[in-house]
Amino acid sequence: MTYNTEKYDGKRLIILRAALIAIGAVIGGVCVWQYFVAYPDIMRKEFRIVIIVVSAAVIAAILGLSAKPMYRLIASVIAVFNRLTGSLGGKGIAAATAGFVAAGIVGYLFDMSVRYAISVIAVRVLADVLVSLLCVLALCYAFMRWLGAEAEDRTAVESVPFSGYLFTASCFSDDRVFVAADVLNNVKVSDSVFKALCVLGSDAAAADRLKVLLESGRIERIRNSAKFDTASQYAESEARLAISKRLRPVYFGGESVADGAVRLETFAACARNAEAPVQADGNAAASDA
Repeated sequence: MTYNTEKYDGKRLIILRAALIAIGAVIGGVCVWQYFVAYPDIMRKEFRIVIIVVSAAVIAAILGLSAKPMYRLIASVIAVFNRLTGSLGGKGIAAATAGFVAAGIVGYLFDMSVRYAISVIAVRVLADVLVSLLCVLALCYAFMRWLGAEAEDRTAVESVPFSGYLFTASCFSDDRVFVAADVLNNVKVSDSVFKALCVLGSDAAAADRLKVLLESGRIERIRNSAKFDTASQYAESEARLAISKRLRPVYFGGESVADGAVRLETFAACARNAEAPVQADGNAAASDA
């Protein structure tokens, strides 16, 4: 993505250039002055003021001439952060806040580590400020990209189409499960259904239907390692399994159905219009001639 930063706002550029010149003069003058304070015997006093003025003027001129590149850099950084915060909303603001806090901690640790290595206070403060600014930019960007990547991953997962169907335990309480198994493609059932049939208090016919469909190969068993003791816990585990496997759950009865799920009742018309009733063994009963 490109940013149109070639057009300069005249007033902002003048303000930025003046600010850079002032900052350069302060940095150049104060740092050299503090250096002479820390090492007074390095130069005669009558020459110090000249060196301080020259240093301040040189740094101010360098920063003043770099106003346009600095303008483009600031505009690009602002554009990136605006795009990230705009796409993340409140999470973008939280990420920026976390970046500032983390940068402050890094800046403090850096100051503690160089406190005794750099005796010139102005130089140490300048180093602390530069390190903190770089950390702010880097950490804010890192936090925003991290949250942005999570949002993109969730969007990608949500946009992936279903690859099949997952029969829940309630489906095996009705003969229409045979019709659904024949009509739908890539039908799965979790290996926790046998326990669920006991927990839900299903009759023996439900277990027979499950056994017939598994033995006939019309449905495939997949692993579900989730533990459950109640019907609600089982429903939650099946919903998580369906999401992870990109399967559309199939329910029967008055259960609360998740988004994108299918009710077994939708196959009622197929069951009534079938040429022969489906028996528990999964085969069509021979019609009386």
